[in-house]
Amino acid sequence: MKGIWDRGVWQKVLGTFTRGADLRTVTLKSLALAICSTIAALPYFHYLIFVATKEGGGRLPDGVNSWELLVTQLFFVLVLSLLSALVGLSFSTKLGLPGLGSMKDLREDMPVLLCLGAVMTFASYYLFDRYFFEVSPLSYPEGALYLISMPFKGAFTEEIILRLCLVTLCVGILKRKGAGMVLASTVASLFTIKYFQFMGIEWGLNYLFMTQILLAFLAHLILGYLFVTRGLFYAMALKFFLGIKYGIVSWTLRM
Repeated sequence: MKGIWDRGVWQKVLGTFTRGADLRTVTLKSLALAICSTIAALPYFHYLIFVATKEGGGRLPDGVNSWELLVTQLFFVLVLSLLSALVGLSFSTKLGLPGLGSMKDLREDMPVLLCLGAVMTFASYYLFDRYFFEVSPLSYPEGALYLISMPFKGAFTEEIILRLCLVTLCVGILKRKGAGMVLASTVASLFTIKYFQFMGIEWGLNYLFMTQILLAFLAHLILGYLFVTRGLFYAMALKFFLGIKYGIVSWTLRM
């Protein structure tokens, strides 16, 4: 029985399933990513709980403390991000995925990603955001801290969960990178429905809803492609640039 709890046994088991992933390295990297993800998500959940709820005319259920809810949400983000990073980093080698990718290559390709982010931001603004702002201005808040934190939340929290974990799982299930990207993009795009419901907006076969679904799917597909070909750092960089649009929309349309 002692051998079952031996660290070396579990390292061998992990190595067998993941084709050589080092338990200590994967754990340390996952923990670092999870901590960054939680810090980046802090202003977002603070805004939802303390600002958006009141400005939207809503209130928390009786007996629910705002600070306790915030801590609970952040703990959930920490655990989910940690598990997501563990999954992604553990199985990236076995599935032929680049994992985190190369920071050196990222620096060289940064101008291309910046241009791509600018094009995608303009398309989103022109086709969707300027119309959606009239329906849901709370989706583009004025708070400086919130607007500054949005690119970081998108780059860390969302990419660790959606790309590092979800895309990796989909590639592993379907055994093909392209099919995994499409499946993950489809699943992630459906989160739009939950967001519309959360903001109290009716959804259906209308321009705003269908445009957001299409734009979200294309964005997730591009981010997924960057992840499976170049690594998480590339997807995080592009998502950071895309997150700047909230500040642009909020500042431009409130002038």
